[in-house]
Amino acid sequence: MKERCASILKDLTSKKFILFVKRGNTAIRLALKLVKKLGYNKVLMQDQGGWLTYKQFCKKEKLEPVELETNYGILKSKTLRDYSECALLMHSMPAYAALQNMKLFERVCKEQKIFLINDATGSIGTPQAGRGGIVFGSFGDDKPVNLGHGGFIATDSYEYFEFMDKNNPEYRIDFDTLLKRLNNLKKRLDYYRLIRSKVLDDLKDYDIIHRKKKGINVVVKYYSERERERLINYCNNEKLEYTLCPRAIRVKERAVCIEIKRK
Repeated sequence: MKERCASILKDLTSKKFILFVKRGNTAIRLALKLVKKLGYNKVLMQDQGGWLTYKQFCKKEKLEPVELETNYGILKSKTLRDYSECALLMHSMPAYAALQNMKLFERVCKEQKIFLINDATGSIGTPQAGRGGIVFGSFGDDKPVNLGHGGFIATDSYEYFEFMDKNNPEYRIDFDTLLKRLNNLKKRLDYYRLIRSKVLDDLKDYDIIHRKKKGINVVVKYYSERERERLINYCNNEKLEYTLCPRAIRVKERAVCIEIKRK
């Protein structure tokens, strides 16, 4: 079953080697250990829409985290022109709400000699999950691949794979169930799209961040307490979970993030 799961992930990430890990945070830590081994000392990352441990783990590995200004998590390629000989750790679907143009970022990173690490936890199942020197993802609860534990790292470099494998803590993954989750991914993403389409239509008169981009969650700005309460009531009536922003792993703006990924 492990080999069948790895084969599917190779297809989803367009990579040759798959390393299974205990959890998504393990994947981040291993990727940053590799960054250090490769001789980089600086890691670029989004100022919002990423994950809690990006900066924390950089500091543990004695790497310098540099937050880049974004458009609610969407990176601007011109910003990368100011950097070289470093790493970029980015979420290809920030806040689970909007896909990045990973083809563009991969090209710019190559030009600028920036090592691209792609957190594809949200973008798995899309072409964006196939870009980067390292691609990783979590199988945690409320993720597109919702096994409840475990994660993966994908790469085309056997040298990278071997290094991370040697530093990989012990893990246990239910590969029988993971195979079912991977085979169900397309159906789950289609389900997300249906819900998201309805939410976008229901809330068409509100200020929705990245309304026209493809994503899973819907992030809606509010400008008064009354508007905030209306959005919360909508979520409760539709049985949709939500989180309130500003929140660094979503957006640094007064908004209600409708967590469709938790359905």
